[in-house]
Amino acid sequence: MARGTDLHPFYQRGLRWDQVSDLAFAWVKVSDGGAPYTRTEGGVTYRPDTHVAGAKSRGIPVGGYHYAQPTPGPGKQADVLLAEVRRLGATGVAPMLDLEAPFRPDTAARDFGTAFCRHVAAAGVRPAVYLSASFAAALRPDRWDVPDLVIVIARYGARPEAPGSGRYPGRYDVHQYTSGGSLPGSAGAVDLDESYTDHHLDPEGAMPFTKDDFVQFMWGNTFDSDGNRNYAQFIKDLDAKVAALGSSLDAVTKLITDSSAHPVDPQQLAAALEGKLVAELVPAVTEAVTSAAGAETADEVRRMLVERLTPSS
Repeated sequence: MARGTDLHPFYQRGLRWDQVSDLAFAWVKVSDGGAPYTRTEGGVTYRPDTHVAGAKSRGIPVGGYHYAQPTPGPGKQADVLLAEVRRLGATGVAPMLDLEAPFRPDTAARDFGTAFCRHVAAAGVRPAVYLSASFAAALRPDRWDVPDLVIVIARYGARPEAPGSGRYPGRYDVHQYTSGGSLPGSAGAVDLDESYTDHHLDPEGAMPFTKDDFVQFMWGNTFDSDGNRNYAQFIKDLDAKVAALGSSLDAVTKLITDSSAHPVDPQQLAAALEGKLVAELVPAVTEAVTSAAGAETADEVRRMLVERLTPSS
């Protein structure tokens, strides 16, 4: 188990991060409904930036959480959370949906939560959802069709699966076990959590590829995230260039043989040109592909070129 917390920019204001030494992770409220979260009291505006920077200063993985409202739609609210997480660099812990009042534990809440978390997952980030044990017992987030969902359950005084009112029998990763904790300098009591897995950490590091991700990666982008040329796109481009080259050779052959000044037999010219291309172009391309993608890939490209450039019998 590892201890963590979730923090509010206002209610836990004044936190002395220089004195914090025993937190393994933190969530900070960064958005609410359709907007980034801030609160102004007494002429002072409290922002999530302070807590995010404080956690980072202590080397504590930190993420953002979003308080759900009925409007706007779940996709738009998820985009607000993702934008704030990226702006703050709060990417060490899975971005979390806080699903409680004004929602009720009904179908509308389940549909909202599922759509919100799917939207986060579609952005390539492992999503998290926070619910009370009673909400979770009704909505069963462990049964949502959401890839790699992190589940955080609040139940004070007992584990979520322990017998009693509000018992939640499903899978979960993190248990919020008290709202009465303390941290140095905090203006108010602090929510404290225990993690039973590390699933909530490194949310972008181990997201599995889906079939759609594979199609997009292999055929939709010429370059990957590191600037390397996409192999599948390279093959597609090379194939198109070979086809275009063949068409050009046909046109040149026709142009020459149609001229009375150059009475050359079309088959003779084509054979000569094809032989030259096989002798000069194929080795050059094979060498380049071997350097970029390895000998096995180069052999496949060489075979394709020879088939394209050699007349069928």
